Amino acid sequence: MASSYPPPQLGAPIKRSRGPIVLFVLLVVVLIAALAGIAVIVVKNVGSDEPEAKPAAAGTVQFRRVLKVQPNGCAKAPVVANVLCDADGTRYTVGKTELDGTHVTAVQAAADPQGIGWLVTLKLDAEGTKAFATLTGQLVKSKPPTNQLAIVVKDRVVSAPMVSAPITEGRVQIAGNFTSKQAKQLAADITG
Repeated sequence: MASSYPPPQLGAPIKRSRGPIVLFVLLVVVLIAALAGIAVIVVKNVGSDEPEAKPAAAGTVQFRRVLKVQPNGCAKAPVVANVLCDADGTRYTVGKTELDGTHVTAVQAAADPQGIGWLVTLKLDAEGTKAFATLTGQLVKSKPPTNQLAIVVKDRVVSAPMVSAPITEGRVQIAGNFTSKQAKQLAADITG
């Protein structure tokens, strides 16, 4: 039986269907568009959870050594010089202002990278970094409550964290197992 097809010729182009190539290119374009859409959504969500960092309010934020702590002491005795209260009524006897808000370049509430609540981060300028390193280097050697640093805003203690290590790089983390709301409020208090 004879074949009805002509014999192949050397060097002649072979006709192939373009359907698989067109389908492949179309799938690649759809995949790229989908990935671009996901990237935009992720970028928008990252920015929405954490407020942008703001500088501290100059002149209103003070960092002062804690000399004495008296729980509920504000209700029992009048407040005098170098004695300040927090929102819970704890009475703090504090030292002089060791650093003020002019050296804080950014304050931000952020989720703890270890997944344990929220924290507040502060960034200091070069002069503030040097002063804070000296101050925290001294406080870490002290016994409670003199290892605490009062953060004072408008004559009110907004936080008095214990210093657990010298802070020498100008990046401060105030951790306290805060909720998102508490961390954002503390950051707002510090920024004025």
